[in-house]
Amino acid sequence: MTVDYDAIAASYACNRRASEQVIAELRAFGSLAQASLVLEVGCGTANHISALVDAIGCGGWGIEPSDAMRKHARVRSQVGVSKGTAECIPYEDGFFDLLFSVDVIHYVRTPTNHFEESFRVLRPGGWICTFTDSTEMIRSREPLSRYWPASAKAEIRRYHTVETLLASMGEAGLTNLTRREIKRESRVTDSSPYREKAYSCLRLISDAEYEEGLRWLEDDLKKGPVLKTSEYVCIWGMKPQ
Repeated sequence: MTVDYDAIAASYACNRRASEQVIAELRAFGSLAQASLVLEVGCGTANHISALVDAIGCGGWGIEPSDAMRKHARVRSQVGVSKGTAECIPYEDGFFDLLFSVDVIHYVRTPTNHFEESFRVLRPGGWICTFTDSTEMIRSREPLSRYWPASAKAEIRRYHTVETLLASMGEAGLTNLTRREIKRESRVTDSSPYREKAYSCLRLISDAEYEEGLRWLEDDLKKGPVLKTSEYVCIWGMKPQ
């Protein structure tokens, strides 16, 4: 089963926002300044790259294969968003100081192809950061894996392991490989993002499994807020000087 991102672009634009911990990680580890040139791969509606540009004033670009996602991005953001994929980045060699992606790498069949292309567009000394989930993180997601356990099984099948990604980055010539983990807890008070399936994993399970989980979530929300966790493995690599 695949996800049609053109079909969910409106729901994504309405319900998804930039992760504060992603922006904090990029700022803290990436040593960014106003002169930095940054690309987000698979930027969707450009939430993260827009937030980073707003926070730092750096130069920002995004690429996104979905026509509908790019349309929403252009309405919502001043960041330039072009059509492109993780394996085919429409920019010149050595252009960017930083390239990053958030919840994108599991869509790339052969990660080495993405990392080789990223290596090409990074300047010497430039960095790449891939935000993804480990198998353990997927299994413990709140509230997704609690109310929709079938979604965790579907996600584990399509996610590359962290070890695979680190090996692929090394094969592409990236060095100074670093794995970091970030986590934030919050509370869900409204089921709307889940009712509108703003999380792609909810589109990978059966209708019966989805409806059962939604009923369970909404019953619990009547009693009070529900725990939400946001976790990432941040995999950093550098193009040698």
